[in-house]
Amino acid sequence: MEGISKPMERYDSVVFAGMKQDGTIEFIKVYALNEDLAITILDQFLRENNLHPSDFVVIQRGLEDIKGKDIISTRTEEDLSAMLARLGLRLVSNGVLHTRGAEKIYQITAISKSLIERLQGEDKDKVSTIIKEEISIDFSNLKLPEKYMKKLLLLSLMEDTFILNRAELNVPEVIKRAVKGVVSIPRLIERDNIIIKVFDEELHTVQGSYLDRVIITPPVVHWDAHIDELDSFSFQEVEENVYEPPLFVKAMKGFLVLTEPPRDLVVMLLKLKRRGEVKVSLKGRQIRIPLNFTLVVDTKYPERYSGLKFPIRINLPPFDDETFAQMLSMVLGTKVPQDLVAMFPEEYKTFLGVEILSNLWKKLRKRGRKSEIELLKEMATIVTGGII
Repeated sequence: MEGISKPMERYDSVVFAGMKQDGTIEFIKVYALNEDLAITILDQFLRENNLHPSDFVVIQRGLEDIKGKDIISTRTEEDLSAMLARLGLRLVSNGVLHTRGAEKIYQITAISKSLIERLQGEDKDKVSTIIKEEISIDFSNLKLPEKYMKKLLLLSLMEDTFILNRAELNVPEVIKRAVKGVVSIPRLIERDNIIIKVFDEELHTVQGSYLDRVIITPPVVHWDAHIDELDSFSFQEVEENVYEPPLFVKAMKGFLVLTEPPRDLVVMLLKLKRRGEVKVSLKGRQIRIPLNFTLVVDTKYPERYSGLKFPIRINLPPFDDETFAQMLSMVLGTKVPQDLVAMFPEEYKTFLGVEILSNLWKKLRKRGRKSEIELLKEMATIVTGGII
């Protein structure tokens, strides 16, 4: 076939295709110098091979690191070839792309809807032999007081958790820094020509990919009732027949942390967890999506959630004077005498309070030369509203 499908030496783009034995194309990957060219090449390739664009779904696009590759060909893409071979597809290309020293190049990857259906119907055990998933939680590098760290280790059980957070710990940030490992999620879910985008570049940290699946760090998705909208828990159409799912779908295989959520929202999520799936009607089509996430409720007001049952409850009380002195000394880089601790209001004896005091300390030190004891007293006077 002439044109874009003809194998030849190339300098601006190259197309890879995954073919079945009968010649049916189910996988297409285009490398090109820029996005516009990649789209043009993909469209041309589809036309020349009598493929309808609506039969394919773009699963990945963006810049790819090719540092150290002088050429891109079927020989340099051995991992891709092996991956396609496991699916009964043979990797072919329209030639060799000479990179001429480029370190990054734009790529678009599309797969057929029939392949998506086949992949999403694959036996989970088969997928797990290809993608080794593991999750662990390690707080050892976070410099938390031991009594708080021991309580938080319960999160490693990956069970729904209620945290009474009077210590004002930044729970989502701490979990995000502590969680380790990799899990795989689908890039998208396709049902009856409805596409639901599970992968979110802003929320997910990519570790790798396997066709329709993205290998990511276990996600920690945060929603705060003070600043976020409830729309985040509904399906939103972003293009025709393409939807952004609720946050609890994007938290797949990870944590959904809710700060001071409405009681009704928590009740709904707990019921969805027990059901194990969410059922939704989109464009008249009934769609079911399996759910797999760990719910964490982060609150200072437990009475709002009385009667709700959580497998794990964690109580994080405010600092006692000894812990407050230790934490403040650590972040300020100077020893805080016990006799000065009483000068600070009780509401500052928390993780958030120590963070606020640390920022104030940095500003005060820039104002002039005072001893550290004088600065500590001045800081205590300021936060209590006293006169300096």
